[in-house]
Amino acid sequence: MLKLLGAIAVLAALASGCGSSDPAPSAAREQTATATATATASPEAEAEHRFEAGHSRAVREYYGHDAAAHDNIEAEYHQPPTPATGTIGDTITLTGTNIGVRVRVTLTGLVDPAIASRPPRAGTRYVGVNLRLRSTGITILEDELDNARLTYAPRRRARPVRGVKAVCSHGFNRPVRIDVSRRARGCLLFEVPAGKQPRQFQLALEQVPAEAGGRWRL
Repeated sequence: MLKLLGAIAVLAALASGCGSSDPAPSAAREQTATATATATASPEAEAEHRFEAGHSRAVREYYGHDAAAHDNIEAEYHQPPTPATGTIGDTITLTGTNIGVRVRVTLTGLVDPAIASRPPRAGTRYVGVNLRLRSTGITILEDELDNARLTYAPRRRARPVRGVKAVCSHGFNRPVRIDVSRRARGCLLFEVPAGKQPRQFQLALEQVPAEAGGRWRL
């Protein structure tokens, strides 16, 4: 009897050891791996993720989910930025609040204006965002291009500086008019702290909130 009990104990121990070699990860291991990945994510990656989520939410809230579902001219010129995001050199198509306004906007680069009609404040500098605009709608665009933001640090954004002219401005320092099928180019000036580098640029037309406009990574 004792030998039989001993054999049963040995078999139970062997079965327990074989079960522990199962290669499938346990729920606890998966949770640990997820927590480790989250903990090791860089602050820059987390900030970018929050920015992406915030931009997508702002676009959905302004334009709705079915902006393209209606086959009429109002819906045609009430479209979210296409594509929603880009980088330097990319083109994003924007619509305005007036029916018929549609503009292809290309961010061609950044420039540090050496000469401006008014010097920046102490501890700051000007950054020019070079843009090319082409009207593809059926209505003239008349806009100050004021719904633009330049992000230079988490939760730190600058608005365009108005009334200051630089070599790259080409009239973008005042209200801009672009006739149907015409083009324009110039730069928007921003004043940022001297030691900060631009990270993101956003632009919307007319009364569309900047948060729901196109976004370029810099």
